[in-house]
Amino acid sequence: MPDYRKLTKAALIEQIEKLTRLEALRDAGESLRLGHDLQVHQIELEMQNQELREAQQKLEQARDRYADLYDFAPTGYVTLDAKGRICEINLTGAALLGHERAELLGKPFSLWVARETLPAFLCHLRDVSATQEKVVGEIDIRCASGEVRHVSVASVAIGSVNDQDRACRTALIDITEHQQSEDQLKQSRELLRELSAHHESVREEERKRIAREVHDELGQKLTALQLEASMLAINFGKGNPRLSEKIRSLLKLIDSTMEAVRTIASDLRPAVLDLGLVAAIEWQLQDFEERSGIHCELVLGDPEVQLDDRRATAIFRILQEALTNVTRHANATEVKVTLMEEGGLVRLTVRDNGTGIVQDSLKQAKKFGISGIRERVLMLGGDVSIAGEPGTGTELSVSIAVAADRALQS
Repeated sequence: MPDYRKLTKAALIEQIEKLTRLEALRDAGESLRLGHDLQVHQIELEMQNQELREAQQKLEQARDRYADLYDFAPTGYVTLDAKGRICEINLTGAALLGHERAELLGKPFSLWVARETLPAFLCHLRDVSATQEKVVGEIDIRCASGEVRHVSVASVAIGSVNDQDRACRTALIDITEHQQSEDQLKQSRELLRELSAHHESVREEERKRIAREVHDELGQKLTALQLEASMLAINFGKGNPRLSEKIRSLLKLIDSTMEAVRTIASDLRPAVLDLGLVAAIEWQLQDFEERSGIHCELVLGDPEVQLDDRRATAIFRILQEALTNVTRHANATEVKVTLMEEGGLVRLTVRDNGTGIVQDSLKQAKKFGISGIRERVLMLGGDVSIAGEPGTGTELSVSIAVAADRALQS
């Protein structure tokens, strides 16, 4: 670097001009770089702005889509504050209540809850505020037109359990038509069961009549025929061995026919049923043990179980069907039958020590006669359960109300 103190004035001026030109060139280069950087930054800003505009547009579209889904959803949605006032409600919910949305905001939702279900709704709100889980219930809504709609409500709280002022979001689903369909179906089922019960009653009466006629009419005629054959043997058989042999053969045929008549009459309607249910069950178990060789045990909680003829006959028929199933399917050696009355119910339990029914077999209701048992029990408003494990046997349990006024259950 030159010593500027020793330079002449002209040389000094020359050096100053040279430095000035270098500084100008350097400043120009810096300016160019700065301009370039500014251009790059501007492009980046424009790209960011474009991305922001696109994101904003997508956000607005999503908001509009959500608003449409919220407002026009088939389910009513309402947001309630801690005091049960309406903060938000969609168009479907407003239409359900029968008002414009603006008219509903800030008003207690309970104003539209029918008086009969208002306690249930208030209890529903308390349950919602006490948990983080969804709470489901059913209430009746009285619309602006006065029409009452049956509504399913599903609510979830907003905020933590510790919050004192917890709002909740509630979905309102109008299930009036569904409820009416269920009621109609229930009525149809009850009517069908009443018809089935009437049919069964008529059938039992017809069985009783036929059994009585078979026993009385055929029995009397066969008895008379037996006497006539015996008199014929006495009067004409002594001197005619061939005739005497024919008469003996005829008497054997009459005896077997009389036994068949007694069996048919008993199958149609055991006369022992007229002596009471316990006596009929004892007779049935004794007859079953003699025919099948399966040991039977009877346990009675009350030896004087009193039922009307309809219920006694149903219990007896259920026992017959259960014993038939044991013979056909159980491969059992023992059967224990329990009959007791408790709490206004008569309970029949039939347990065997056979192979044990499995769940797949329970689906084959017709094959095992289970459907018939269930239908008899349901006609009387009772309950039936069947349980079994392979190798441990099967247990059938039936409970029927002693009184005749127990309502039918679907």
